[in-house]
Amino acid sequence: MEWMDAQVLWWHWVVLGILLAAAEIVVPSLIIIWFGIAAVLIGLLDFFCGCTFATELYLWAGLSVVLLAAWFGYFRRTWRSSVGQAEGEHAHIPGRITEVLDSRRYRAEFDLPVLGDRRWVVESKEPLSVGDEIEVARVYGQIVKVRKRRSHP
Repeated sequence: MEWMDAQVLWWHWVVLGILLAAAEIVVPSLIIIWFGIAAVLIGLLDFFCGCTFATELYLWAGLSVVLLAAWFGYFRRTWRSSVGQAEGEHAHIPGRITEVLDSRRYRAEFDLPVLGDRRWVVESKEPLSVGDEIEVARVYGQIVKVRKRRSHP
């Protein structure tokens, strides 16, 4: 394994890091960039400390794993998609019942659009009749749950 004794200079690591970071533009995955950042850091470490190539490889692999783990830990903790979710966005939008379909389902018209439309088939746990004032309680995908609107003093 004489390649482990190769003479790799500090700027080789920096160039490798820049190339890997640039590859992130072509392959947008937010994974390759961490290998590039690790390579640049190893280049800086080599510039100041002068390590062997084998040590640099081990450090680069370890640092890459640590950076990836840190990124995925941060990403998983902070990023939440709200696509298709309307829990708080549409809550309490007022409307009225226009037609009774069965004991739990009604046709309703809202004062503001709910998920892009003012007219919906809605569900309610409590019995409602035509003309009842309602408000959005929750939205589950394409199911709008409503409740009778309480008069506020």
